[in-house]
Amino acid sequence: MMRQIVLNLDDEAFEPFMGMLRLCNKIEVVGEGVLIDTKDVIDHCMGVAIKEMVERKTIRYAYDFAYIMMGINEGLVDKKLFFVSPQEYLDYLNELVECGLPGKSTLYNTISRTCGKYPDWTFIDNPTTFESLRRKNVFKQFLSAFLKEKRARLERMLENQYDVGMDIGK
Repeated sequence: MMRQIVLNLDDEAFEPFMGMLRLCNKIEVVGEGVLIDTKDVIDHCMGVAIKEMVERKTIRYAYDFAYIMMGINEGLVDKKLFFVSPQEYLDYLNELVECGLPGKSTLYNTISRTCGKYPDWTFIDNPTTFESLRRKNVFKQFLSAFLKEKRARLERMLENQYDVGMDIGK
């Protein structure tokens, strides 16, 4: 009869634990892998995307953060990411980035002046055609930066797994 155990180990405990297993001739390691917490990936990509947008001055006004929140809440970034209120969104951003964030009333006001679903948002404050397009593009550029970082992170992870796999065969 054989039994199977599944364990989660911190990186620093992995090598010592594997060393102990190698000493036991009746134990066979049939698989190992890296566990990635989806929330950590999303948080990382959010932080990188927001920082990039601030540095590139894509976010020109404090209210531009509202367009990002609205796109997120429409499920356009990740189905598990949703903010019940602007304050919850600001608290989340405060954990990720160190930049000037707007007040919650700025976000509430911007959300209340925006109608429809992205990319067909309309604005009741009657902005110029250029400004209306710029506002929609804030979310579009955020999504692009978010997905670019997510792909880059995945590629780095796959490269690391490939490098580890190559070391095993030596």
